[in-house]
Amino acid sequence: MTYSVLAMQSWPEILADFEVNWFIYLSMPFIAAFVGWSTKIVAVEMLYRPMEFKGIGPFGWQGIVPRRAGKVGSKTIELLTQNLLKPEELLERVDAKEAVEALRVPLTEAIDEISREVAEQIRPGLWDSLPEAGRRAIQKRIEQETPRVVESLLNEMRADLPRFVDIQYLAVTTLVRNKDKLNKLMRSMGDDAMAFVRRSGIYFGLVIGVVQMFAWALFQNPWIMPAFGFGVGFISDYIALNMLFRPIEPKKYLGFITFQGLLHAQREKITRDYAKILADDLFSPEILFDGILRGPGADKLFALVGKEVNAAIDSQTGIATPLVKLAVGTQRYNALKDGLVRLVVQRLPTTLLEAQDYAMQALDLEHTIIDKMSQLTNEEYESILRPVFKDDEPTMIAVGAILGGVVGELQVVLIEHFGNEPEAVNALPETVRILLHQ
Repeated sequence: MTYSVLAMQSWPEILADFEVNWFIYLSMPFIAAFVGWSTKIVAVEMLYRPMEFKGIGPFGWQGIVPRRAGKVGSKTIELLTQNLLKPEELLERVDAKEAVEALRVPLTEAIDEISREVAEQIRPGLWDSLPEAGRRAIQKRIEQETPRVVESLLNEMRADLPRFVDIQYLAVTTLVRNKDKLNKLMRSMGDDAMAFVRRSGIYFGLVIGVVQMFAWALFQNPWIMPAFGFGVGFISDYIALNMLFRPIEPKKYLGFITFQGLLHAQREKITRDYAKILADDLFSPEILFDGILRGPGADKLFALVGKEVNAAIDSQTGIATPLVKLAVGTQRYNALKDGLVRLVVQRLPTTLLEAQDYAMQALDLEHTIIDKMSQLTNEEYESILRPVFKDDEPTMIAVGAILGGVVGELQVVLIEHFGNEPEAVNALPETVRILLHQ
């Protein structure tokens, strides 16, 4: 099949060509719909996969979200802590007495171990030689002192929480270490939206494909196919991505079609999914405790624990402190205190992990996030979600356009191999054929 690069086809030529190549013409809208749909799938998946770089040398690909886990995570958490989660507010919900009650079993075990260890340091065999009533009395005093120590510890942390807990560091570190969690978080905000983007590619592709069919009939220029393929990918991606957020409020089009930006229309569902993933995967008690105990403020936290334990020991010995020092020696007394602090700090991670159920109930993160997000204005709500998509929109549009152009070029190859030259027009003298173009 041959075609003129510049000339417009005459009506007889168009009819003759359609008669022998009708299957090619009729396939154009459907191929364009396929291009619109498939390029959306590829573009969306390229956001998230593969999780790690795959390729040879510098040539390869890694999902945009996993590749920029630090930046995406940092931006997301920054917006969250500004609009939804105030760490100070969350810590206010932790009650010292309730926390100690929730930790009764692990605390009792810890107190028993620490009491025995300290007694052995004072004099080997001392703890076992004490009567049961004596051992219980010592443990009872420690148990009674524990809520006060915990309350004092919480008050100091509340006064300067960023010094001990860096929520942004904790969340970003978690997301970078667990890129699957970041992907899950991002997908929770856009799963239904991305399904809409994929479907919209079919509709836009069909419409543009019809235009492509007429353009091909008129010009039969080999550049039409890749140009329209590029256009299908570019235009459908651009419109679909904007339809995620615009219009903010429901708006009527053509007098009877009501439409609202999809992420606004599905705000309630997106909020629920988003809150659940944040509470379960990003700010679960286990991750929070691990971040607190291993984060940049961990040393300061342990120092604070040591300070409170020292204060509790001095409070318990009270006016008898000089006599105790005289009995065991000042140096040994200080060494005993240091040893006790070390034991408490060593037991802290294990003990805290036992408080997960209480922490989950006290913090109630999932419902807190849902409640906070429901109070946001449409603009504030969008400010949390839009940056996640905004950075990737040009990439998605570019990928869709390029893939569309490639498929369009493949169409040209197929037409060259399977297209037929209309015999009636081909048999005309060259001069007549030229006149038909005029």
